[in-house]
Amino acid sequence: MNFSWLTIFILALIAMTVSAKSCPAPFKKDGNRCTAKRTIRGECPQNSQYQPSINLCVYKN
Repeated sequence: MNFSWLTIFILALIAMTVSAKSCPAPFKKDGNRCTAKRTIRGECPQNSQYQPSINLCVYKN
């Protein structure tokens, strides 16, 4: 039997899993969140929100 379709399917699942775990620039993975430091002006990067409890900007998914 030809199981090449199964190999392609498994590789596609692995690729999706790896790409889903990465954070967009300039964010870095911190536990289960993507975080970034605030700039000197005190603004967070686009699509993120400041969380005072951890003093970081957290990416909004």
